[in-house]
Amino acid sequence: MDGLVIAAIAVAFYIAWNIGSNDSANAMGTAVGAGILSFRQATLTIAIFVLMGAYLKGYKVMKTVGKGIVPEGYLTMEMAVIALLAAGVWVTIATVKGLPVSTTQAIVGGVIGVGLAVDAPINWYTLVKIASAWVVSPILSGILAIILYKFYSKVISSIKSVSTIEALYKALAILGGSYMAFNFGTNEVANASGPLVGAGFVEPKIAGIFGAIALSIGALTFSYAVMHTVGKKITALGPISAFAAQFGSAIAVSLANIFGLPVSSSQSIVGGVIGVGLIAGEGVDKSVIKDIVFGWVATPLTAIFIALGIFKAFSLVGLV
Repeated sequence: MDGLVIAAIAVAFYIAWNIGSNDSANAMGTAVGAGILSFRQATLTIAIFVLMGAYLKGYKVMKTVGKGIVPEGYLTMEMAVIALLAAGVWVTIATVKGLPVSTTQAIVGGVIGVGLAVDAPINWYTLVKIASAWVVSPILSGILAIILYKFYSKVISSIKSVSTIEALYKALAILGGSYMAFNFGTNEVANASGPLVGAGFVEPKIAGIFGAIALSIGALTFSYAVMHTVGKKITALGPISAFAAQFGSAIAVSLANIFGLPVSSSQSIVGGVIGVGLIAGEGVDKSVIKDIVFGWVATPLTAIFIALGIFKAFSLVGLV
């Protein structure tokens, strides 16, 4: 097998593993933080629904990431490897620190970086749409989470049976987390696979299956720190607030999927958690929010510079 192909497969696995390690908290961090699901139950649910989402609906976002930012023909296999590697390095650093950064932003930054390195024309109109979605999605998630929290709080208060309430809590947690994980597959896995699809290396559905498997391994092996941050450190979550945050953010990501926009599920779920934290009167830890927002701003910029640095290093040794 050609060395470049092996490198492409390895780097794609690495970035998808990173997504599972860092972003799987977006799907199930709130349920784990609220004590509804165990870590193992959460990661198993993630694996099943991420695979479904990536295989069935991931092609739109793959097309945007792979061909919408840098025109087709410029994103070669070498460039795809560099873009994914740049994103993976930064996300690994953030994961070690327990910081839920946006893998979406890292990959988009990596693609921009390699585009700049080869003087490719950048589709700024597409980038403006993507960046706008990054801003809107957490705000929309927060609003939707508040609406859902108010609605389900009234429903729960009308139920008198404790056992019925407990069963409903768990059902809502599984439903919300599964829906988020499905969207996770359609959007986040597509981010990892997009550069390879854009380079003509693999078909979208095969890329989706490969990415989903690698993501699931990342969720199982290295996601606990970020899941703890999302589920417990931003604000105190109960069963209803956990569900509202999950489902509100999942709806926001679903809307982005319709338009093929690679939004950040990290940003969406954090927006949902903040929304329910404020409406439930629990408040939010401003220092944690400050660190998270810093990670969001730094991520695409850092990925651009890492990609440029890797491209320069590869050029010096004749790899590109």
